[in-house]
Amino acid sequence: MNLITSANSHPYIRVRDLNNTVFASLSTEHEYVDDETQKSISRYIVSTDDVLLSIVGTIGLTAIVDHTLDKANLTENCVKLTNIKKVTPEYLLLFLRSSQGQEEISKGTVGAVQLKLPIKNIQSISVPLLSAEEIQSLGEVLSALFSQISYNIIETKQLTNIRNTFLPKLMSGEIDISDINF
Repeated sequence: MNLITSANSHPYIRVRDLNNTVFASLSTEHEYVDDETQKSISRYIVSTDDVLLSIVGTIGLTAIVDHTLDKANLTENCVKLTNIKKVTPEYLLLFLRSSQGQEEISKGTVGAVQLKLPIKNIQSISVPLLSAEEIQSLGEVLSALFSQISYNIIETKQLTNIRNTFLPKLMSGEIDISDINF
């Protein structure tokens, strides 16, 4: 598959895009697929709030798709967990990242040379369910926490962009701050 660095309407989510993140979110690190490639992999499209799980190579990386990657293309080395009943995406993400969830993932992993987590084994992962009241109560708390995490991620990206814009200008002397009192 040919990935391109020129931004278009077809961002491509790779396994490495799930590393050290809670949300799969569009960044300058993302690559894209061209229109023709996108047509051939169109069954690998994700939606906001899908939970992503890496299933080949580095197994068990997870993230929730945020709105910036709605309708993005997903590598065949990951699956999307979607239309989940009785649990929220946040709950599922936290379970899959827990020691119990990682143990469940490990039990379903096969292969000697290259590890793989087959879809049928994902379907047999046992996720503990809560009562309706517990789900609602926990859902409210998790929703607030994950909203704050999302806000912090967006703010960090904005601050990084500001730094990347102004630091070279400060270093070159294009911007002079010597008259500013701190």
